[in-house]
Amino acid sequence: MPLIDDEMDESTPWLIEKLQARYAPNDVGMIVDRESGDTPVWCVTLAAFERWFSELEGVTNQTLGRRLAYASAESEEMRWSLAPPLPKSWLGQQKKRIATVNSDWGTRGLGQLEVLETATDGATLLAANRGHTAIAAGMGNAAWECVQECRFKFQWSDRGAGETVVQTTVDLREIPAPKKAEKAWLDLAGNLSNDWRLYDRARHETEGVWTIEGNRTVMLHQDLILRFVNLALPYLADTPRSTDARTEWKGVEGSEEIVLWDAMAEAARKQFLAAGELVLIAEPESWISVSNRHLAAQGLGCVTKATEIDVNGGVDLLIPAALHPAIVVGRLIGCWERAEGRAAKATWSSEKDGHHIKLESRRVIAE
Repeated sequence: MPLIDDEMDESTPWLIEKLQARYAPNDVGMIVDRESGDTPVWCVTLAAFERWFSELEGVTNQTLGRRLAYASAESEEMRWSLAPPLPKSWLGQQKKRIATVNSDWGTRGLGQLEVLETATDGATLLAANRGHTAIAAGMGNAAWECVQECRFKFQWSDRGAGETVVQTTVDLREIPAPKKAEKAWLDLAGNLSNDWRLYDRARHETEGVWTIEGNRTVMLHQDLILRFVNLALPYLADTPRSTDARTEWKGVEGSEEIVLWDAMAEAARKQFLAAGELVLIAEPESWISVSNRHLAAQGLGCVTKATEIDVNGGVDLLIPAALHPAIVVGRLIGCWERAEGRAAKATWSSEKDGHHIKLESRRVIAE
């Protein structure tokens, strides 16, 4: 009879060492990228992100792929502005620069860049083993701009099998470099810690691809999410807020911003519930361990204080920092509904000590 090792570790030590050297967890539940100016990152399975984005498009009734691609292009340009300069060489400079790009993309789990064809007015690129196709398209164009030190327009097509073809054309317009994307809330900085994160169990699969327990995982910068939100907002100016909204966003004033935050939270709630995760809440302090598993492990933030506000599961949570409040609130609503078995509502506010999130039953419970 064969022996079965239940504790068999299929992770890849050299990859984990590389990820831990670049990405650092802190005690407020975030993950920071040491090679990008300590920018927070989201360590998320590709399937979860794609489900979230699909739900977001469904809730808003908008096609948002182009907005995501443009946000990706701007964010990738910003990322390379924070990195050491690409190699300069009389011989093989392009090849060396693309190798540098691919080393970076591989660590982030975002595929590999290849050059299929070049011409005087542009090039045809291939994002092989790509993650999300719109993100790959924007990243591919931005990386090519850094390699060539020239501006390009781009369009893309998905070839399936994890391949996105990016067609670039020289852009002679004077386009300024992207500015830092600003947050609309306050976060505490936190201190570096040795807390566990998802990438501590990473397994290398192929160039540009790594997995956690069989699920492909990618590292997405907070900067990408912020830029995507800014680019998507104008397309929601004429969209009325749903009368069935679950969250009160205190301090968020723009109507289109409220609509988008509602949608991001609802998409996060639906994605979490669809994943079938088990959540057990025995007492208010249980929210700390629940947040460590379902938020901090991905770099979304963590609960540091939980206070009971009623006898029906209502709780007031303190989260010192968040990758994006709407995503965090949506997942927390999903956690509450999974634990309590009924619909929830939330109230969010940003204070000097972080994010205050109140979760309670959406319906009045009879005494």
